[in-house]
Amino acid sequence: MTNLKLFDHYSFRARLQPALLTLLPAAVGIFAWTGPGAKWQSALWTLFGTVGGTFFLAILARNLGKQLEPDLWQSWGGSPTTQLLRHSGMGNPVLRERWHKFLSKLLGRSLPTSQEEQADPKAADDIYNAGIKLLINKTRDVKKFHLLYKENVQYGYCRNLLAMRLMGLVLSLLSSGACFAAGFWNAHVGDPKVYPWVCLVINLMFLVWWIFTIKPAWVRVPAFAYAERLLESTENISQSKRTSVEKSGT
Repeated sequence: MTNLKLFDHYSFRARLQPALLTLLPAAVGIFAWTGPGAKWQSALWTLFGTVGGTFFLAILARNLGKQLEPDLWQSWGGSPTTQLLRHSGMGNPVLRERWHKFLSKLLGRSLPTSQEEQADPKAADDIYNAGIKLLINKTRDVKKFHLLYKENVQYGYCRNLLAMRLMGLVLSLLSSGACFAAGFWNAHVGDPKVYPWVCLVINLMFLVWWIFTIKPAWVRVPAFAYAERLLESTENISQSKRTSVEKSGT
């Protein structure tokens, strides 16, 4: 377990945990055959972490999540931050005007007007995306932007879990079969046990969860929550700048 201390909070919660949750049905399937008290299980887990298995899982979840992200945003009509910045988007027009003013100062150029956005939507989105990248660099202080960080962790967790959905479905299905086989075999040899059937129920619950819960709509909620908090952070940055100027002038 000491290997887990090598991960920072974000990597552990948003990358490693989704990967471990994906593999959990397989561990339950193994338990259905071996039963409680198998010492080699803890030894195997220690060896897995020592050779970098947990680090590999974190990278796998992150990479799959990043690969999924462009298609996910395209299905939504653009990244959440871009949609909130568009004149034609769903964001509050009063707040959008304030966000545009801040990002204009950050970029050193004016953001597209409504007419310019309609004339060349792609160019407008490129400008919005550039502003967002600069804003992200301005908000990396976890303590100062704690709420934003929490939303980012939740979004990363949900996105990476969705990216591992197919693997989770396959492992849950195969492990359910393994649990059923373990229970049937024990009954066949005259040594019926309860825990293989309990493991079967657990894996079937995992299977239902992957099918009906882990969907793009489930990721959309934290994605837009993070986008809103990110843009709202412009108010904190602007206030901090005003405070700094006032202090330097006194």
